[in-house]
Amino acid sequence: MLDSQSAGFAEGVWEAASQLGNNAPKIADDMMQTAFPLTCAQARQEGAMRMLRTGIITEVKRILRNQNDVLGQSDFSAISETFAPFVQDLRSKSYFVESAEEYVAIPDLIAEPDLLDDARRFMRRKGKECLNEADRLDALYVAVTADDADALQARQGVSA
Repeated sequence: MLDSQSAGFAEGVWEAASQLGNNAPKIADDMMQTAFPLTCAQARQEGAMRMLRTGIITEVKRILRNQNDVLGQSDFSAISETFAPFVQDLRSKSYFVESAEEYVAIPDLIAEPDLLDDARRFMRRKGKECLNEADRLDALYVAVTADDADALQARQGVSA
């Protein structure tokens, strides 16, 4: 996609979000055919529609996460000095709120503690899922790199 088309796509995302909420799959489904008619037709022909949709959803999520002041993000200078030290350490400008099924900007999370609670619980659950998966990969790594005949034979069987 050309840069000029990227800007147009981002504007379209914000337009759709104003009507559908910040729900990336809904926005992607709403926009795909109009924004990329030839690509969608080709993907459908080649059986790659699901992969195309996944990529478009990923881009929509990126756009929603990277809000900027031009598109109406709340003014971060309005955040109370009490909360500023916590906010400045955060890595994102918005977080996913599962109950709302959308990304919510930090000032709005501060204004709505129930949404903040939902966002932090969602992030913590995802973090635990990542740590559990890392533990499973650690166990696999130990088994794969074991210095015994069974591990060596199993590795050779996989690569054959």
